[in-house]
Amino acid sequence: MKLFSLLLSWLLLGFGALAGQTSPTPPSDSLSVQPTTTIAYDSAFYDFGAVKQGVMVKQTFHFTNTGKDSLVISNVKVTCGCTVPEWPKEPIPPGGKGEIKVGFNTTDKVGRQLKILRVIANTQPAETILQIGGEVIIVKKKKPKKH
Repeated sequence: MKLFSLLLSWLLLGFGALAGQTSPTPPSDSLSVQPTTTIAYDSAFYDFGAVKQGVMVKQTFHFTNTGKDSLVISNVKVTCGCTVPEWPKEPIPPGGKGEIKVGFNTTDKVGRQLKILRVIANTQPAETILQIGGEVIIVKKKKPKKH
């Protein structure tokens, strides 16, 4: 009898646990899910060559929204305060074009440089990479000749 009571208790507990479980609910249409799109750059890398230390390197990256929904760039992250990006804050319609401008201050920089810009948008993938690179050289000032 004790065995029967024990089995019945386990059985009822098991059914109770199953009854409390719910199946996953599909996402609701009322949730604000931003549609994704795609972006294509004319070029994702800019080689600025060799520049003198202290020069401000400027580049404009041109892009096209190649998807079927509006493109929204939410941020452009950089690794250093010496690199300053500007990007459109308004949505870019499908087929529309835009540009991301970047300035790189070479003050206090020497040698090979590679600066990475991480473009965060409603794209797939959500992050795309732009790069500028080159060499910063120190130009030695000529000493006046002694007579």
